[in-house]
Amino acid sequence: MIDSLRGEIAEKSLAHAVVECHGVGYLVHVGQNTCAALPLRGPCKLYVHYAVTMDVRSGSSEHKLFGFLDREERHFFRQLIEVQGVSSTIGMAILGARPAAELQGAIMQGDETVLKSVKGIGPKLAQRIVQELRGRLSGGAAYVPGMSGAGAGNTPRNEALSALTSLGLDRAKAERALQKVIDAHKDEMPSVEELIRLTLKNS
Repeated sequence: MIDSLRGEIAEKSLAHAVVECHGVGYLVHVGQNTCAALPLRGPCKLYVHYAVTMDVRSGSSEHKLFGFLDREERHFFRQLIEVQGVSSTIGMAILGARPAAELQGAIMQGDETVLKSVKGIGPKLAQRIVQELRGRLSGGAAYVPGMSGAGAGNTPRNEALSALTSLGLDRAKAERALQKVIDAHKDEMPSVEELIRLTLKNS
C-alpha cells in the first residue's frame, strides 16, 4: 500500500492536492492546515492514509488518499477514525479545525468544545471521542510535531477495520469477524476490498 508520496504539486485547492510522481498524478485529500502549508507549485512530500469505503447494497467501493505533513499527524488521524462514528471525512474536518497538538491537548483535558464546533459532530460523538482517546493520548501517544517513529501501520487489516467501522459496524464485532477471515486465509492475505467483503458477509 502507499505510505507516502514525494513529487511535485500540480494542482491545489482548499480540500485536495494533486501530487505528480513520475508522470502519475495522485489526488490527495488534505485538511486546511496541511493545504495552507503546501506550496502552490513545486516539490512536496505527503504521508498517506489509504481508505476504502464500500456500499453494502451495491458492493461498489470508493478509494481515497488522505495526506499529512508528518507521520504523527497521520497517526492521530488514524486514532480518530477508530472511534465509532468518525468517518475519514469527519476526521479530516477535525484536523482542519485546529492544529493537531491543540486538539490533542483539548482531548486530554476533557474539553469537548472544539470537537462540537466541527460540522458533523454532535455532543454524543464529541463525548465518545474524548472518552476513547483521552487515556491513549495521556499515555504518551500525543502528537509532537517533527517526532519520528510513531505510526499505526498502514496494513490491510488496519485499513479494512477502518473501512468497516466507518460503515457503522461495532468495532469489537468487526475485529472478531475480520480476524476470522484473516485466520481462514493465512496462506494468502486477501486484498483490502476482499477482506471487507468477506467480513461483511460473515458478520
